[in-house]
Amino acid sequence: MARRGHHTLEQIKNMVLVAAEDLVVDGGLAQLRVRNIAVKIGYTVGSIYMVFDSMNDLILHIKGRTLDAITEQMDQAECSSPEQCLEALAGVYIHYASENLNLWSMVFEHRMPEDAEIPEWYQKKVDNLYGKFEAHFALIAPELSYTQRRQTALAFLGGVHGICVFMLTTQLGGLNKNDLEESVILLIRRFIHDGWMGSMSGIAPPKQANVRLAIAASR
Repeated sequence: MARRGHHTLEQIKNMVLVAAEDLVVDGGLAQLRVRNIAVKIGYTVGSIYMVFDSMNDLILHIKGRTLDAITEQMDQAECSSPEQCLEALAGVYIHYASENLNLWSMVFEHRMPEDAEIPEWYQKKVDNLYGKFEAHFALIAPELSYTQRRQTALAFLGGVHGICVFMLTTQLGGLNKNDLEESVILLIRRFIHDGWMGSMSGIAPPKQANVRLAIAASR
């Protein structure tokens, strides 16, 4: 590594992100302190605030990288039908959550300040994740409106996420990764085949059609 002071601002920014992610991986969100980051990269606290506006700004960037990592893995999923694709995407999600528990948890543990606005660049990353599921619901149930597809994707991923939270963070004896995977597959198949999808077509969309999916806020 070059000596302190021999890095560009872009290099320092990347160093901060990598160090911050390492801290989260090792100890969770509680370990993510600006002084801890400064020690890891050999720079001052002030240097960190040269490349990030605030700790919330830094955390949003880490969360954004986590969402990107999940969606990039979803892009590699192999499947031959919309139903199989939903299972494959859900499989990627639970695999990432189980293998990267602290990073995955941080996306939902961190709470934005009440008066903070969600940056557009971050919202796009959130939308991209939901969009992976939404595209397949459009093929399974083309009669659904755009807003109904969004609501369906939100409900679907919410169910998958809920099982992950229960299985990965609840201290219950006798549960293992196979239980997690089988529970998610059961949820998916019942979701698609037990009439839930069809019932969505009879639900009127909300007055505000622009649904903002708020992994970002976690408020």
